[in-house]
Amino acid sequence: MRLFSKLLWLLAFLAATFCWMVLFEHGFSVKSFGQGVREEWRALVERVTGKAGAPAQETPTPNSSPRN
Repeated sequence: MRLFSKLLWLLAFLAATFCWMVLFEHGFSVKSFGQGVREEWRALVERVTGKAGAPAQETPTPNSSPRN
């Protein structure tokens, strides 16, 4: 039972740390907190699972010589 208690304390600590980091990085309003939680959770899941989200769009390189 003691191990279960320690596990719950660890989970509570991780959840509180996650919330504080989101608050400090994204702002202290409810709207920015909600958006920040979604962004940070998505980034955390991608990092843990190794799956990347939408691929970044490559910017086209400009041609060195103009076409006439």
